[in-house]
Amino acid sequence: MNQKSTLLLAGFVFSLLASCSSQAENPACSVEHPVEEVHRVMDAWHHAASVADSNTYFGAMASDESIFIGTDETERWTTSEFKTWSRRYFQRASAWTFVPVEGERHVQAQGDVAWLDEKLDSKHMGRCRGTGILTFDHEANTWKIAHYTLSYAVPNEVADSVMQVIQCWNASK
Repeated sequence: MNQKSTLLLAGFVFSLLASCSSQAENPACSVEHPVEEVHRVMDAWHHAASVADSNTYFGAMASDESIFIGTDETERWTTSEFKTWSRRYFQRASAWTFVPVEGERHVQAQGDVAWLDEKLDSKHMGRCRGTGILTFDHEANTWKIAHYTLSYAVPNEVADSVMQVIQCWNASK
């Protein structure tokens, strides 16, 4: 190998090592793949609600201004608003329980942003779907939920009858 090739190789190796010098600086250089870390964050978040651990649940949110959208058209909350609204639920043994369906969470990550969709089972709401956007928090060295939407999974075959019920309910208000 000539001197020019050696210098180029040394420069490349130095650049690679410098770019991966700290997981906090670049989550893509973490030991584990970011997608697996997002799975862990989401599993812990769902578990925290099921055991009424509000510190872990709301600690997983990116900021007080992160958004949670519930199933009702009026349910669009910042983290702060959602925390206030749900306080009574977190005073019970379980706030609510949504269990991710095995193999039905799909996560993509690019840089400091990850997005997902997941199927969830719930005793009180049946099959639901969640979608979320997470951002990598360099200070905390973890992924945080910036936006999450929970929705009912309505089979197409019954959508017309569900829409009729909603229309009748809306008309009665």
